[in-house]
Amino acid sequence: MASPVFDHVIVGGGLAGCVIASRLKEYSAESKILLVEAGGDTRDRPDIANSHAMNLGVPDVDWQYQTVPQKHLSDRSVLFNAGKGLGGGTLINAGGWTRGAAADFNEWASLVGDSRWSYEGQLPWMKKTERWLSKDVNAEQHGFDGYMHTCNLETTGRRYPLTDAIGAAWDEELMGVKPLPGFDANAGNNLGRALVCEAWNSGKRQWSASVYPLDGVEIMTETLVEKILLEANRDGKPVAAKGVQLADGSCIRSHNVICCAGAFRSPQLLMLSGVGPPEHLSDHGIQKLVDLPAVGQGLTDHPLLFQRWRLRDPDAGYMVGSDNPLFQQPEFGLGQPSDWMVLTTVAQGGLARAIEKDQGAVPDMDKHPLLSSPRTFIETVSMHFKMPGPDMPMDAAHMSTAMFNLLPTSRGSVTLSSDKIQDPPVVDVNYLSTEVDRYVFREALRTTAKLMLGTEFGREYIEGESVPPPLQPASLDDTDENLDQRVRAGATCGWHASGTCAMGKVVDTEFRVYGVEGLRVVDASVLPVPLSAHLQAPIYAMAEQAASIIAGRS
Repeated sequence: MASPVFDHVIVGGGLAGCVIASRLKEYSAESKILLVEAGGDTRDRPDIANSHAMNLGVPDVDWQYQTVPQKHLSDRSVLFNAGKGLGGGTLINAGGWTRGAAADFNEWASLVGDSRWSYEGQLPWMKKTERWLSKDVNAEQHGFDGYMHTCNLETTGRRYPLTDAIGAAWDEELMGVKPLPGFDANAGNNLGRALVCEAWNSGKRQWSASVYPLDGVEIMTETLVEKILLEANRDGKPVAAKGVQLADGSCIRSHNVICCAGAFRSPQLLMLSGVGPPEHLSDHGIQKLVDLPAVGQGLTDHPLLFQRWRLRDPDAGYMVGSDNPLFQQPEFGLGQPSDWMVLTTVAQGGLARAIEKDQGAVPDMDKHPLLSSPRTFIETVSMHFKMPGPDMPMDAAHMSTAMFNLLPTSRGSVTLSSDKIQDPPVVDVNYLSTEVDRYVFREALRTTAKLMLGTEFGREYIEGESVPPPLQPASLDDTDENLDQRVRAGATCGWHASGTCAMGKVVDTEFRVYGVEGLRVVDASVLPVPLSAHLQAPIYAMAEQAASIIAGRS
């Protein structure tokens, strides 16, 4: 066998892939690194940089996966956007910068038995990624020298006409929500009212390939990797990764392979290479080299539901899209038209009953990870425009709210559709398959209805909810049945897929695939638990620590 050409081949030039390639080159200038990306080179794309363009549905930067029909979403197939091209998901996301709660990371660390993955263990890497634009934040929690410019609404100077009224509504006794210190949800405790935090630089999108230098890294774009070249067991030695085979049949040799292809493509690539559930591999005529049943299992996402609220005075100029000259001011071009991000828990009694229904046994309130302390289940974001939807065109007469279930207990899977990488995998998120998830959404809907209909703000500004027929608009006394119907009809993906190559089941705490030498997976697929965060901030931090581990520095 010829000597490997590269020290590291990184498969997937998304968020994690670009961070790891950049840092490995920085840590060892003489190392030979190849980054292989299925999409194009996006680094000189001015259209990508527009902060108001999520780039969803743009074919050359979006895989546009379709889930299988979702049983608990009225058998709807859900469009699941996923970034394609150098930068991955950071090409198309909304720019939200949220870490999640310390409890999430501590559960992760406890589960895998490694304190590096606790909140305190990851905090230095969270800070390393950040270049916080306001000095009026907790310096023990935030960084000021990283590549990612981060700021909140106040830093940009923009204030929407209803921002203060909505904030006051959350503070009413009816809502029971307290403002977080400094309105900062990125300091370990995220339960409360915070200002939306964003990763924009002077109103321009930052994506991993545009901010992390890739000088000296060899890059192949518009190139699919067909499989990882694995050398089978011989003389008692374990299976070893020796490089990759491209879709055109050519091979590239390497000492190490790092798979950063994301929660859908990383498990697909492992399975096409002979690593995964043996029966499933056999069904597609693939020789099993390593028996790892958890590959492709455990898929989770943060399901999302939008609501549109009709203003009592549609001509007042409150919303973006109106003729209010305020919105022509330059600061309103510096980020998305949203302000408050409110993170809440749910009543433990109802949660315990839902867990009992799912598990068939009464949970231990002191030991169950979702019950032993208040956890962050719901994120509600107020948006100063009308989110378009089916039969719901844009206008300036509505505002919107978005709610995420941040700690779902439903689990799905990614499986093979064929033995070819050109064919997308079968994606089944299995949304809302647990009573816990249905309970959380009911609580979220009731909370938003109270805010929009039961507070002083709601009574003064909101006429009601607008919904497409045959749905019924929200009320303050909705039944569980009505709420469940709303979720079945309207919930969609949150674009935060994870868990399909979980740490502790598929990879160890240094990202090494069990049973294979020289092969690692580093991307959202390795998250062993859901995080109460939009995933880009945690994945940047994880990739920073992973690069240090791979380089032998940690």
